[in-house]
This record gives sequence, structure tokens and C-alpha cells, in this order.
Amino acid sequence: MSDNTDILNSYCRIRKLIGILGFLLPILIVIFYGDFLPSISHYYYTRSALFFIAILTAFGFFLISYRGYKEPENQQKKWRLSDDFVTHVGGFAVLIVVLLPTACTDNALEICNGCPSSGFCLFGHKNSTVNIFHLISAALFFLSMAYMSIFNFTRGNDKKYHVFYTLCGWIIIGALGLLFIEFLIRIKIDNFNLTGMDVYILETIMVFAFAISWLLKGRTLEYVASIFHRVSSK
Repeated sequence: MSDNTDILNSYCRIRKLIGILGFLLPILIVIFYGDFLPSISHYYYTRSALFFIAILTAFGFFLISYRGYKEPENQQKKWRLSDDFVTHVGGFAVLIVVLLPTACTDNALEICNGCPSSGFCLFGHKNSTVNIFHLISAALFFLSMAYMSIFNFTRGNDKKYHVFYTLCGWIIIGALGLLFIEFLIRIKIDNFNLTGMDVYILETIMVFAFAISWLLKGRTLEYVASIFHRVSSK
């Protein structure tokens, strides 16, 4: 029983960390760069790259190390995709997002000084094929997080936050669908030139949605309530 409790507490800490980092990512990159860019991925080429790379890498390793619940033998067909599988897919996908960054394009506010020349920042590039892999990996990461919220977090008898998990998952899917439509329109109209903040806003909505889901699953509200209770009782 003690071992199970320790494992549960460890998973709760991982969930809290993933949720906290999710909230911090869109905020820190803007604060330390000092301006908004067309998408979160473009901050890879700014001084905010430290937070972009560090947080996404942390996402990757936390998710890969997270095994979650083990399916009962009599429910394996019903559950189909285990926590372990889904988080591994999401973890590796987000690591690919870091290793294969978005293209450093001339129209993206000249965010990288080396962009017009051959001297790229870190793994920066102008390769359209690599950019497609970046976009697919990002979409796969968000889809895995949506699946986790809708199907995996709603397992078990504790239904206290099930409606919030489901809502967060569908918010991610909805925002991702809008992004896909926008990308198709931009490719057809202006050769995929990103301007404005609409992509950044949709990405931030998805990041906040999965962050809320993981914070709730990590029993963050109960943890904060217990701290207030201990403080007020002194």
C-alpha cells in the first residue's frame, strides 16, 4: 500500500510540473522577448529560446517517464491506448518539435539575425520539408494531450473533474482544427506567410487547456487547499 501511495504521489508531482510549465511557456517567452510573434515556435529564434527549448524538453522527458495507470486485463480492449503509450507518443513528438524547429523565414519579422544568410541560430533552417515534420509533430503532441484528457483522465470512479478533462481535450481539438483551416487558407492565399497573433493565440489556448487538465489531475486544487488549511489553522 505504501509503494502504491508513493507512486501516486510521484505521478501527481509530475502532473503538477507539466501543468505549471504549460502555463509558464506562453508567458515567459513573451516577457523575455518583449513582444508577440506570429506563433510560439518562432520564439525558438529569439532570446526566449532558453525557455522554449527547456520547457518543451521538460515536457518530453516528463511525458516519457510517466507510465500512468496500468490497464486491468479485462479492460485492455476497452481502454485500447494506455497512458504509457499516449504519453510516449506525446513526449517524443514534442522533443521532435525542439530538434526540428519551425522554418526561419524572411517574413517572420526577421526574428533571427542569421536568417537571411547561411548562419542559422541553433538548428534553424529554411527547409520546407523539415518545417512540415515540425508541424506534424506539434499536432501529434497536442492530439495526444487531447486524447489523454478526454479518454485516459476520465477513467476511474473519481468523477469530480471528468467534465473539465473532457472540456479541455475538446478545446485542444477545436483550436487545432481552426489552426489547420488557417494553415490551408494561408498556403492558398499568401504562401503560408504568418502575420498577426491569431496562430499564437490558438496555440496558447491549447497549451493552457492541457495545462489545466494536468493540474487538475495532479490534485493541485486539493494541494493548495491543504496549504491554506494548515496556514489558517496555525
